[in-house]
Amino acid sequence: MNYPNFDKLDGTHPWRQVSPEGYEDYPVRYRKGGQVIFFNFPLAKDLGLISKNHPARINPLLNQKILETFSLQILNEYDWINRKRYPQDKYVNNLYMATRYLQQQHKSRSGKTSGDGRSIWNGTITNQQGTTFDVSSRGTGNTILSPGAQLTQKPIAVGDNSLGYSSGLADADEMLGGALMSEIFYQRGIPTERTLAVIFYSDKTSIGVRTAPNLLRPAHLFRYLKSGQYNELKASFDYYLKRQESNKVFKLPKTQNARYRSVLKYLIRTHAKFAALLEEEYIFNWLAWDGDNLLIDGAVLDYGSVRQFAAKHSKYRYLDVNRYSASLTEQKRESRYIIQTFIQMIDFLITKKKKTIDHFFHDKQLTLFDQFYQEESCKYMLWNMGFEHAHIKKIVKHHKKELTVFRRALNYFEDIKDPKGQEKLPDGIDHPPIFLVRNILRELPQFLYKHRKEKVWPFLPADEFCRIMTKSYIEATDLNLTPLRKKRALDFQRKYMDLIDAVGKNKRVKTLKKIADRAAVINYEYRGTGDGLTWITKEAIKAQNRLDQNTFQEVLDRYIESQILVPGKFKPIQKSEFKGRSHKAKLLRNMWEVLEEFNESI
Repeated sequence: MNYPNFDKLDGTHPWRQVSPEGYEDYPVRYRKGGQVIFFNFPLAKDLGLISKNHPARINPLLNQKILETFSLQILNEYDWINRKRYPQDKYVNNLYMATRYLQQQHKSRSGKTSGDGRSIWNGTITNQQGTTFDVSSRGTGNTILSPGAQLTQKPIAVGDNSLGYSSGLADADEMLGGALMSEIFYQRGIPTERTLAVIFYSDKTSIGVRTAPNLLRPAHLFRYLKSGQYNELKASFDYYLKRQESNKVFKLPKTQNARYRSVLKYLIRTHAKFAALLEEEYIFNWLAWDGDNLLIDGAVLDYGSVRQFAAKHSKYRYLDVNRYSASLTEQKRESRYIIQTFIQMIDFLITKKKKTIDHFFHDKQLTLFDQFYQEESCKYMLWNMGFEHAHIKKIVKHHKKELTVFRRALNYFEDIKDPKGQEKLPDGIDHPPIFLVRNILRELPQFLYKHRKEKVWPFLPADEFCRIMTKSYIEATDLNLTPLRKKRALDFQRKYMDLIDAVGKNKRVKTLKKIADRAAVINYEYRGTGDGLTWITKEAIKAQNRLDQNTFQEVLDRYIESQILVPGKFKPIQKSEFKGRSHKAKLLRNMWEVLEEFNESI
């Protein structure tokens, strides 16, 4: 096995021909001392880098190939100015690009000085099915597009962390955490980039290799829209369309204007679906006007600020140096504004006249976004309740009234906050909720099925109903079980039962059984949270030198499997797996203990 397809990732990429001023090129050198601590075998098979029957084990040759391909560091402007000399290696003639795109943390906000501040694009690879993937690496050294370089107005040495985002390197726990979370998200059906590999170095830095069928962000296009560069915008957008068509993402009409209008409707739906998913799944992903932290099609990108909450932390705001993010519930607004910008962009491409963004504030296509968002929110809510796809389709189509009233009942409990008020966090601020609504979605169908009676619904007493979903650290005096709250608890159950009956009153018991089984998986008590993942990656990195490479990979794969909360795919970690005194058992036990400790956190 020579793994020849790795050699195709040599820095070559068609974006250079599409957008001649949309990138900076850098020579690279081999970075010694790297250890492969994560390799995504299913993804590598999808890419065609390894054969479909390749065992999920890293052999010496594969290990060498991963390092030769991705253990790279750029020679940046600082290196050339200071005339640093390095031994020549086989990469001497290879150039790797860092792309330009809009970023709101840059002072100019024009896209001329911002973009890949610590990343390079390794290239593209097309698999046997004809799907082309982009591949890029983070942590390869600071480029002239980094925020730090722009603040100082001069090149900075790789590793200099005296300014925010200036070192160009990546912390190992960030890259490994992103690898685990992105693969869990992908396996759950959440649109996202995926991590192919993580390479670890003795100074606790790392390189993370990510891929997607198209790694372009809205910010790559909005850069040209903002500056009014029509030809560059058209070339870039046409490139995106051609890639997605060749990847069979969509099929567009032949005439140019019809193509643009058709893809706009596609983008409206995918972004509405993405925004709805983020809120229903309690996923924070910093969305903003620049379209930086997501992919064009509406997918998670850059896991540094992504958080998975246990409950609806609608007041959480991420603090990035001196800027606070939008909140979980404001992400819809930000997504809608991104779509408004796409509408402006398409209009510019069709008419060749750039109108102001405010001109499209009341555009009828934004109403389409609102409709799609509402529909997708209902679908995700019903999924989390445990309904099957066929039942979800039926309820959304024929029982809108029941959906609306249950949504209000659900929102009431999701939105109740801790009376202690706002709190400061290491990465921002929050006003935490009292209730873990997923708990009642898991326990209520079990109770109803167990205590079912013919033609009569059983009811959980209001105090028990609230106790099930109250966070463990909330004091009884803070719970405040008022007459109104008791009424709301009973009302929630009535509206919940109406949705069960919407499937068919004569199917009540059968429907309940299915929902109870599915909801137990989807709303698993020990699901990973942002804080939990932070500690799990720290425990893993501490333990990685005590396990051999493949055993460590097995533990990481096992953790991913345990968090794929999809009926039919779910494989929770069993206590029998972490019995004994082996390092593998100990790491699995530590992971389990972290899941238990942080299952109510952000």
